[in-house]
Amino acid sequence: MIMMRKRYAVVGTGGRAGMFIRAITSTYAESAELVGLCDLSQTRMDWYNEQLAEQVDYPPVPTYHADDFDQMVAETKPDTVIVTTMDSTHHQYIVRAMELGCDAITEKPMTIDAPKARAIFDAIARTGRKLRVAFNYRYAPIVTKVRDLIINGAVGQPQHVNFQWVLDTSHGADYFRRWHREKDKSGGLLVHKATHHFDLINWWIDSYPQQVFAMGDLRFYGRDNAAARGESYAYDRYTGQDAAANDPFALRL
Repeated sequence: MIMMRKRYAVVGTGGRAGMFIRAITSTYAESAELVGLCDLSQTRMDWYNEQLAEQVDYPPVPTYHADDFDQMVAETKPDTVIVTTMDSTHHQYIVRAMELGCDAITEKPMTIDAPKARAIFDAIARTGRKLRVAFNYRYAPIVTKVRDLIINGAVGQPQHVNFQWVLDTSHGADYFRRWHREKDKSGGLLVHKATHHFDLINWWIDSYPQQVFAMGDLRFYGRDNAAARGESYAYDRYTGQDAAANDPFALRL
């Protein structure tokens, strides 16, 4: 019996896309097929094709500029479009993929604000297509163990959850690099980082809030906060600065 492979196209070929691309073309190659790549950067798409050829002997995947998204869907006919673009543009590709007859998988966060979320929900209702949001942190062993303990009654019926998270510089620096540091593109930490935490709580206790509110302030990161702590190493961050050698926020390109 011949298994029909599901057809996937990926829009946005940055770092996040790699996890999906590798899985489709190797681990799940018997049941999945990568049929298209779409991005603003031809260089990045070419790099993925080079990696696929070298590592898994995969045939060249057709590439399309972001402006040609509709053309990609029409020509490659994916069952599902995987959206791994900048967070603020997720809704554009999710909605359009559904309008063109595809299901969608998107990286977290689904989107960055309420109007964009409503546009996605409206598209789901209008088209009947399906959307999945990738929350990979659920499957970290320690996180899964917490859920197992709660489900098995080890702590009784949860009535309150107090969740605190220390975002150190070894991982936290990523949230202040490139477009992630711009709130209009990422939604800020309460969206592009804390969505992991909201998802974990919902998943652990199998319950979803009816109403939420939030308040916060910038109390650790930033030049003024560093100065208030007595840190004096701050410098103008750009290529060629000697001070960048030991900076945990510096990105090696």
